[in-house]
Amino acid sequence: MRVAYKIILSVLLLVASACTKPTEDIKIIVDTNIIKYTALIHVTDGATGGIAPAGAQIKISGGAAQQVYELSGKKDIHLTAGTVTIGLGPDVHPAANQPISITVEISAAGYKTVSQQVTFTANQLQQIINIGLIKTGSNQEPVSLPPPTVYMPVSLNFTGTCASRNNLQIRPSVYVFFKETGSGMPFQYLGYVDKGDITTSYLALGKTYDFQITYGGESHQVRQKIEQASYNLTIDMGNACNNF
Repeated sequence: MRVAYKIILSVLLLVASACTKPTEDIKIIVDTNIIKYTALIHVTDGATGGIAPAGAQIKISGGAAQQVYELSGKKDIHLTAGTVTIGLGPDVHPAANQPISITVEISAAGYKTVSQQVTFTANQLQQIINIGLIKTGSNQEPVSLPPPTVYMPVSLNFTGTCASRNNLQIRPSVYVFFKETGSGMPFQYLGYVDKGDITTSYLALGKTYDFQITYGGESHQVRQKIEQASYNLTIDMGNACNNF
């Protein structure tokens, strides 16, 4: 079952005077910032800090579990490349003195099951929950990768497109990951993209990076070499347009 969205579509009319059909060149721009209170669940192999073990599963429980959705509005919540963004339905808002809590349980064959409380509060729209899975029988603590090196700020503007809907563009509000192309390193958290826009200090001039977002149970990537202070990036979002 999918949450009933109240979506306001921003429509840009690009109608050529020679067109015989007034709607022929209409572009529909969709803002995905509907679920306001979100949490990025980021699961890794706790021994290495790398990608989550194959088959890792997520379970949501607690009194507010029925109010929680995947970012695209689906109730089918599962990990994709070790990540999923969950959030409260668009009509649910925590009060200043009444936070809303759920329990996230992560399990994988051969690994210890981890339960983590996630609390949504009135003054925090985004949060990141990092969970490192440790193999059964091991006493090792989950490792944390060092923070990225800081460089000069770079601004990125992401526009999502779908081959099945060439008249529709998506202005994503999502958590984005990055890694240097060909480095062999796992994806690291870059930041939160707000209505397509993000400014970051984690990108070095002259290097090429892969950027990854997860939406609707699918991961999408785009690549860019950094040679200037700003870029407009187009990312193929697969089946995401079916949500609108």
